[in-house]
Amino acid sequence: MNADRITDDTRELLPDYLADARECLEVVSRVLLAVDRGEEDPEHVTLLFRQMHIIKGGAGLMGFAQVGRLAHAAEDVLGAVKRGDASFGPALASALLGVHDGLRALLDELESRGETATDPGGAIRALEAVLSGETGRAPPPEPAARAQAHCAPSAPAPAGEEADEVLREFFLESWELIDDLDQDLVALEERPGDRELLNKIFRAAHTLKGSSSFLGFQQISEVTHRVEDIFNKLRRDEMALQPEVMDVILEAVDRVRRLLQAAQAGSPGPAVDDLLAALARAAEAAPATPRDTPRAEVSAAPVPPSPATRAPAGASAEAGGRPPQAEQTIRVDVERLDSLMNLVGELVLAKNRLTRLRGQMEERLEGESLVEDLCETSSQIDLVASDLQLAVMKTRLVPIDKVFRKFPRMVRDLSRSLGKEIRLEIQGENTELDKSVVEVIGDPLVHLIRNSADHGVEGPEARAAAGKSREGRIRLSACHEGNHIVVSVEDDGKGMDPEVLKRKAMEKGLVSAQEAASMSPKEAFNLVFAPGFSTAQVVTNVSGRGVGMDVVKTNIAQLNGLIEIDSTLGGGTRVDVRIPLTLAIIQALLVRTGAEVYAVPLVSVVETVRVEPQEIKTVDRAPVLRLRDRVVPLLRIDQVFGIPTARKEKGREYVVILGMAEKRVGLVVDALVGEEEVVIKSLGSYLTDTPGIAGATIRGDGRVTLIVDVNQLLGLAARLRHGAPARAAA
Repeated sequence: MNADRITDDTRELLPDYLADARECLEVVSRVLLAVDRGEEDPEHVTLLFRQMHIIKGGAGLMGFAQVGRLAHAAEDVLGAVKRGDASFGPALASALLGVHDGLRALLDELESRGETATDPGGAIRALEAVLSGETGRAPPPEPAARAQAHCAPSAPAPAGEEADEVLREFFLESWELIDDLDQDLVALEERPGDRELLNKIFRAAHTLKGSSSFLGFQQISEVTHRVEDIFNKLRRDEMALQPEVMDVILEAVDRVRRLLQAAQAGSPGPAVDDLLAALARAAEAAPATPRDTPRAEVSAAPVPPSPATRAPAGASAEAGGRPPQAEQTIRVDVERLDSLMNLVGELVLAKNRLTRLRGQMEERLEGESLVEDLCETSSQIDLVASDLQLAVMKTRLVPIDKVFRKFPRMVRDLSRSLGKEIRLEIQGENTELDKSVVEVIGDPLVHLIRNSADHGVEGPEARAAAGKSREGRIRLSACHEGNHIVVSVEDDGKGMDPEVLKRKAMEKGLVSAQEAASMSPKEAFNLVFAPGFSTAQVVTNVSGRGVGMDVVKTNIAQLNGLIEIDSTLGGGTRVDVRIPLTLAIIQALLVRTGAEVYAVPLVSVVETVRVEPQEIKTVDRAPVLRLRDRVVPLLRIDQVFGIPTARKEKGREYVVILGMAEKRVGLVVDALVGEEEVVIKSLGSYLTDTPGIAGATIRGDGRVTLIVDVNQLLGLAARLRHGAPARAAA
């Protein structure tokens, strides 16, 4: 018997593996004792199978062949029980207890002696005897032989539902590690002596190597093994981290990303021979430089568990008792969360209705004891419904770091390709927002950061000539403001010249000379969002096609968001993107025109004003309002929707200033009703030919109220500026 031994590479990973394996054995012990007490549960076999699978996978990652051999044998037998080829009787329970004791002995020996002395052969033979007696067939092949079969490049281990689950875990974990590697490698380039970063990157490469090898993805395993070797040398001060080495490592990360994409698609991945050779050359061509300080000790920080060592959701629940305390999370399908959010929306509508009824009862039957009880109960339901709504919304929240983490690598590559020195600073990466919003905000931020790097930050020589540091700065930040999240992209570059922007817009026919002359600096800044607008002299891979900022405007408009640009010539540019935390339940401003009430998303309301009739002017036959430093086109909501209204003699009017992206429009209404929390309901095929309507909601009095589509109203306002009547424009 070849003993399992701890190596230098696995020594710092051992505590985490032992903790995971012993937790699994604790679950095995409790389940087997429950079986011995006569408790019947169809989940017993599945639970035992998972624990053995986790122990086996972790053993493969650590190189513990004997531990893996014993756990694999138990997994085989339990797999036969799951398939119906064998039954779970007292003999099998007894044999599994022997496996439990054998595994515990092996783990104790590894911890105390650094190597194993126990021979697992007896426990394996007992299992095979049970299986052979149950099925009347030959015992399964040795686990080592099956494990060898699993290493074929195109045949990941294991089979069936367990394979699907393990593969899902592998891809999820691998993508997280790859995203972290991008960020950590860029940080390491700035701090090459950071021991904690070196250890973290080494552990990530080690985890990817082990889990990909276990599942048979040999190309991924070979590449990450070479990367692991390089970082092992870096940790031991046997080589120096030179720029050429970092370039090859980043290329390796990109290649692994493409290999993962191919593996998920079930297609052949790119070749890696050239990359393996480049990694080998990099490892040999970067000798260590002498250090004045003694070698630091390598810290044994916790290693993120690989798919082979992480329990699937619910796997650690014990039979007939509470789950072990270590299991703190559970993975839930997004569709279930969407369904839960819909139900909470219905509850909010019922809560609003109940609140209104309570108010009516209080007015009519004041002092009645039943009314007081109703009010107390209604208040309690109101509180619980609000807490439940908040809790469900929080389950859908994810940190914006999921988006932010890809930008350090992007800025690093951009600075190289543009010949600039740019540092990216990130703040507020733990700010949370709805998953659906996270999925949309990524593309706009890519374009904003590329724009800052290309058009904003100057080259080193130009910055030095202007009295600035040679290194430019781009700051990406996020923070909460009420029910919004504000994401900002700010650079310390050359800023924007409003006159240059106006001139470019006129050259491209986007605005007339008259319009340009009347524009304020802020309005001129917003020209960058016009389709086809660009100030680049040459079209490059980074910019110059005039499509990036238009994409920003379109995507933010889809989220009912706002964009504000502030720029100082020579001092830099700041772009603030304000978006709602969630899109399902919103705060709305209720406005009335005639007998109709409409809901306007509060996130799009910039301000409300009350104006005198003489303050409303006409430009090109369209009404406008001069509001401080800008001219705002006006829409009369009754004219847009054809609502009959008994307009009073000329008097002061209410105007709701709406904004989306860079645009503004004033909505003229008869009265402001108030604010209310509303649930957006789709109208399906109803009113599809009526522009300006985003959906509907049910208010507290049971009436259906239409929700205004601010984006479409802004489009109507633009057509009105070209002379179309309100109804014709609609």
